[in-house]
Amino acid sequence: MSTARTMIDRFRQRRIISRDNRAINRALAGAPTQAMRDEIAVIAQRRWIS
Repeated sequence: MSTARTMIDRFRQRRIISRDNRAINRALAGAPTQAMRDEIAVIAQRRWIS
C-alpha cells in the first residue's frame, strides 16, 4: 500500500472517530435520565471492543 493511501486512510479513520465521539457526546448531553446515560456509555465502550 502506498504511503499516500495509508495517510488518507488514517485521516479518514480519525475523522470517523471524531464524528462518532461528537454523536456520543450529544446523546449523553440529551439523555433525560442517568440510566440512559449509563446505557449510552456501555454501548460506546462496546463499539471499541468488537
